[in-house]
Amino acid sequence: MDVFSLVIFILLLLIFSLSGVLSSVIIAFIIAYVFDPVIDWFEAHKFSRTGGIVTFFTLFLGVIILFFIFVTPVFQKELSSFTEKIPSYMQSLQKTTIPFVKDYLEKHPDQVEYVKEKLQNFGFQLLKPVVNFFKSVFSGVINLILKILDLLLIPVLAFYLLKDIDKITEGIKNSFPEKYRDTIIDIFSEIDYKIKNFLKGQLIVSVILAIIYSIGLWIFNVPLAFVIGIVAGLANIIPYLGIAIGLIPALILSYLDSHSYVNLLGVIGTFAVAQALEGTIISPRVVGEKVGLHPVMVIVAILLGGHFFGFVGILVAVPAASIVLVIFSRAYKWYIESNYFKGDA
Repeated sequence: MDVFSLVIFILLLLIFSLSGVLSSVIIAFIIAYVFDPVIDWFEAHKFSRTGGIVTFFTLFLGVIILFFIFVTPVFQKELSSFTEKIPSYMQSLQKTTIPFVKDYLEKHPDQVEYVKEKLQNFGFQLLKPVVNFFKSVFSGVINLILKILDLLLIPVLAFYLLKDIDKITEGIKNSFPEKYRDTIIDIFSEIDYKIKNFLKGQLIVSVILAIIYSIGLWIFNVPLAFVIGIVAGLANIIPYLGIAIGLIPALILSYLDSHSYVNLLGVIGTFAVAQALEGTIISPRVVGEKVGLHPVMVIVAILLGGHFFGFVGILVAVPAASIVLVIFSRAYKWYIESNYFKGDA
């Protein structure tokens, strides 16, 4: 399957009003796009299209269940240990941080009102999401039900899209003007190459980073080491998001648990080494240089997509960035080879 079915579908969705249902449709389409080669493999081994899809979904669900069977006890153990230590963490704060703040305010009385104001604002900022959450729980039960229905809609849509995606692709191919069909297909094939390699590469990189983070944090006795490590690693599907959401919690918990500067340096070292390995060895080997999607470009695309189109924008950011990159590179090549650039009449 080529990517232009995905591209055309995304463009059509952006024309219409973007809603939660359309988010589910896009997620389902991405699932169909990513796993279509797997279903093609089943077909090549004498499965019917429907039989291959059912077999794949069954195996995929089995893998997820096995993952949770093995991982859930580890998470439960870590969470139980963390919960038991919360009182000692509070006592530690009272013995160390609070006296430090009091001492600072006594030496700088002119800063008392400023610090109070900042602490109050910080408290309000922390409480605001909690208040909004409970407000949404009581006032948005219907919306919650609709969201659950949207989630249930995803596998159903993915099933039907996987079943008919080759027909959709062929229909879109045939809709292009014959004169430009080969050129358009060539462009979309290049986009398809970039997106597939980026998604596949980032997923493998994220799993490797999750392992490195988890082992490193475990070595330095960080509470919730595996929880933080796995979440931070998988979050790296969006470049650098993992270190952004994993480093601060790891540092805070390490400080509260051990008060050891060696452990704090170990946490920083874990993330620094993992990031260095990712940039110099892992990504170049796994993702390769041919994908052409620079991490900065991906981050900017995701930020812009989220700002203008919300969650849907985040979903389509990488495909959109690939489209822009390919079209720009083709346009630049055309410009370089044009008579205007060469100065010919």
